[in-house]
Amino acid sequence: MFWNDFHFDSLTAAYLTVGLLIMLLAAWYGRKTMDGRQWPKFGYAVMLFCIGYCLTILSGSTKALVIGWELMGIASFLCMIPHRNLATGNSAKAFFIYRLGDVGLLLAMWASHHLWRENTALISFLLLATASAQSSQLPLSSWLPQAMDASSAAGAMLLAALVVQMGVFLLLRSMPLWEHQLSVRILIASLGTATAALATGFARVEPSMKRRIAFASMAQVGLIFIEVAAGFKEIAMAHVGGKRTAESLPADNIARPDQYRHPETQCYKLDRNLGRPPS
Repeated sequence: MFWNDFHFDSLTAAYLTVGLLIMLLAAWYGRKTMDGRQWPKFGYAVMLFCIGYCLTILSGSTKALVIGWELMGIASFLCMIPHRNLATGNSAKAFFIYRLGDVGLLLAMWASHHLWRENTALISFLLLATASAQSSQLPLSSWLPQAMDASSAAGAMLLAALVVQMGVFLLLRSMPLWEHQLSVRILIASLGTATAALATGFARVEPSMKRRIAFASMAQVGLIFIEVAAGFKEIAMAHVGGKRTAESLPADNIARPDQYRHPETQCYKLDRNLGRPPS
């Protein structure tokens, strides 16, 4: 039965509690900052995301996991739509790259039914491919900056604080499968190290506030990948919780990204409000 496909443990409780709080915060902030036409679309997208997120976190089988995973992917794309015109291409491109990584999850589900006792390493590598794409790690690491640039402040909060953390959740949930496979652990640590180094460098020179937050999020997830590969599950979970909390705070800073792309205009507005000409 479908109801037998659910599982609850400490990992589920941690992700579920923090995730629901951030979704409530994103919904509240979206209602506060969006106009009458944008908010209903975003509100429905957040509700769909909540359903997919809860189903993924509570899943105890690959069937429930895939259903929740796909719902989250669709909802993530819908969160980008109310803010920008799809003609810009960022939303569609980010969605394509984001969904390309999910092919590994479907193949892993097939392999778990047919190759479980024959080739567990293949299943582990497929899950790692899905996790790295979901968490915007190399080589499919370009979707997060584009997705956040195409999203509203509330949508960017969901992407940076929740969506990219699902790859870490997948690794933690499947840890009993690959924890004794040295090649898988080395590859996880290598991907995390390379992504953290590159993302840190890009974040230092990126002028857009949203993209800087995206690269910083990628770097932090890369460090969490290293912690997971080293077997520090509790430290990784604490790092995830701290990262989510920190990335749910700067929503005011990314509410109007165009102002940060034109700092001279922003300075003029600030000085005009103070009643004196810009310096």
